[in-house]
Amino acid sequence: MRILVLMHEYQRSKRGEYVIDALKEEWEKKGIQITIIFGTKERPEADLLIPHIDLTHRPPEYEDFIKSYPNVINRNVLDLSKRRISKNLLSGNEDYSGPVIVKTDNNCCGRPDANAYRRKHPFRSWVSKRAASIGETVLRKPMRWRKILPKYPVYDSIKEVPTGVWKNQALVVEKFLPEKEGDYYYIRLYMFLGDCSRSVRVASLEPFVKSRTYTGSFENLQVPEEVLQFRRELGLDYAKIDYVVHEGQVEILDVSQTMGKGIMSEGVTGCISDLAEGIWSFLPSK
Repeated sequence: MRILVLMHEYQRSKRGEYVIDALKEEWEKKGIQITIIFGTKERPEADLLIPHIDLTHRPPEYEDFIKSYPNVINRNVLDLSKRRISKNLLSGNEDYSGPVIVKTDNNCCGRPDANAYRRKHPFRSWVSKRAASIGETVLRKPMRWRKILPKYPVYDSIKEVPTGVWKNQALVVEKFLPEKEGDYYYIRLYMFLGDCSRSVRVASLEPFVKSRTYTGSFENLQVPEEVLQFRRELGLDYAKIDYVVHEGQVEILDVSQTMGKGIMSEGVTGCISDLAEGIWSFLPSK
């Protein structure tokens, strides 16, 4: 059996950067042939195609390639932007008194999309970066028009959000609805491939809960029906859904179909062997 993993032509991943790198090793132990290609110039035969394009929006030029394969994971997952998945976005005109958080519309603080753009347009990116650097030197304050955020800032109220954020189409403002107990913030990770999954809750002392801030994890949690329905609506076969339970209400925060290796820390290492078995949902039985 043959699996083809399709990555973007400007996506140059480091070995072991993604969960799929670890899954590849597991599948090869089972005798499955795995081929990774960058871009669509080649068209190898395969029993299963896994688009692993680390961008928020799948480029239209990849669709004809994907459609040429009959068996595809995440075939119809074209857009995972915050504007697509979030039900808690604000426009600035609402009478909302709670805390808010500023995020990039693109995933992962906008870094993967920005990196692909830089590789495709190196000179244009150099000019843009240089202009931003000069602007910061002159103004003595950070430029508000950047498409990348080092982390997502939280404000006590909607009135504290800088004016430039509302004008920047690369950014969104969302209600900040944390899952918190005592001093700890929590986020729940639902990771799945086909009919195999792993569900954990991780803790952090910081409101911006990411793998580098995890302080512990709780596993084998029941996945709420709201999250399962969300998965069905998006047509997700392989992904990670981040969510919280805020005052008894399920809130979806983020979706990634190119999971990074960071989730394999803090007691979540067994997820690889669990998820690897999910490949048989798409291939002939062993």
